[in-house]
Amino acid sequence: MRYKPRIKYYFGSWRAIPIICLIGLTGCAASKQVSNSSEEKSAPAVSSTYDSKALTHFMSGENYALQGDFAMAVLEYQDALLYETKSAAIYSSLGKAYINLGKLDRGLAAMEKASQLDPGDAETREILAQIYFLTGRNKQAEQQYQALLALQPNDLEIMYQLAAIYLKNRKIDQALKSYDDIYRIDSTQVKALEKAAEVSIINRNLEKAIGYYDRLVQLCPDSLSYLKTRADLAMVAGDFTMAINIYKNLIILNPGDIDLRERLGEILSRSENIDEARETLSLIIESNPERKASYQNLAFLLARTENDPAALAVLDSAIARFPDDITFLLLQGTIYNTTRDYPAAEQIMVQVLKIEPENVQAQHTLATIWDTLKKYPQCDSLYEVILHNNPNDIVAMNNYAYSLSVRGERLSDALTMVDKALTGDPENASYLDTKGWILFQQKKYKDALKYIQKSLEIGKDNAEVLEHLGDVYRSMQNPKKAQELYRRALKLDAGNERLKTKLNVE
Repeated sequence: MRYKPRIKYYFGSWRAIPIICLIGLTGCAASKQVSNSSEEKSAPAVSSTYDSKALTHFMSGENYALQGDFAMAVLEYQDALLYETKSAAIYSSLGKAYINLGKLDRGLAAMEKASQLDPGDAETREILAQIYFLTGRNKQAEQQYQALLALQPNDLEIMYQLAAIYLKNRKIDQALKSYDDIYRIDSTQVKALEKAAEVSIINRNLEKAIGYYDRLVQLCPDSLSYLKTRADLAMVAGDFTMAINIYKNLIILNPGDIDLRERLGEILSRSENIDEARETLSLIIESNPERKASYQNLAFLLARTENDPAALAVLDSAIARFPDDITFLLLQGTIYNTTRDYPAAEQIMVQVLKIEPENVQAQHTLATIWDTLKKYPQCDSLYEVILHNNPNDIVAMNNYAYSLSVRGERLSDALTMVDKALTGDPENASYLDTKGWILFQQKKYKDALKYIQKSLEIGKDNAEVLEHLGDVYRSMQNPKKAQELYRRALKLDAGNERLKTKLNVE
């Protein structure tokens, strides 16, 4: 639940408080001389009498306000201020009238004056805080809510409002402390812990989020929502054992909930519990053959464990049952592409694009397949379509540029594209290598060396990038360094015949 500053009666309605206002006027007559001491200057002038004309205009203004005639109320309050210039009550009522007339700036000025004259008036401070909040002056709103909390230390609603302002001002730790204080004052305010947990997740503070959900689970041990979120946090933290145990306990509590079983299967598929995951997912598919996610999770598990034939068989079953769902086709095509069965991957991606011509994932994958198969006219045409539909697709820019660089074609166009990609992601190792290779093809070896070296510094060892760097050194007449890099590349890609030739290895 989100908490916004409470709006009482200040907009479109009115609550008169004549007794309080009368006391305020009685105590604020201006007949007493103010001394020069700083302490006395900060307090309103006080007298045992009051100006009767000021009171007459003030009460007339209150009556107009009660009738909803705020324009006439303003005139009466202004007349009252001619006779009584230091009444916080008159300035406060004037500010409310201006606010009801939609004149926020004038209302704000009057309320600020009222607060200066009577710093302990919580109502005036709350109105100020609301105006500041509504007009985007969050720092001033924060100051007013802090002052309000000092006046009313255990007001939970003010604490919620102050926490919301802290969040607006990006003071996350202070907001969390406010929520903690709310719960400390009133242990029924579980929503304060919920809000703190939500804020921690949004700000990616995993440790604090886990701490809050541990408390929530302790308070509400049967809460399905809390337990599921706690399991998700455990997965993010890499604690699959805890996530699995939570879901197993949830299934005991809710034995008929197939969604819980399917989620357990997904978690198992990402853990090291390979056999249990396979058995769990297979049983779900057998007993509930319409559960699409279980087919995906089982195929993912089998592909992850390099059992590609079994993964493809699962996907064949899914495609037969759900022929219009391209998710399974995409996953199958991805497996074929990963296993270098490019003709099969090509056939599937073409099929996907017949069903969904604008599918970006299929477009990207098919373009790289055509590049690998040296079907360059189709490859270039598809990249042009992708970039026409999305001129800011920097992945397509880089891949297209690299394809052109390998062929040694349109190097100027390729350089323009990779520069745009690097503008969007300047520390991307792949993009840096692409630019280095284009520069190499342009025989700008020193520049090429700089970009390819940076690519290796940012990314982990990559056989292709190491080979590129070796080629640069060889072109710069440093064969010893080139051979060293080729050997490193061959360790990563032992079947690379091109590297073997460069090393003269059988």
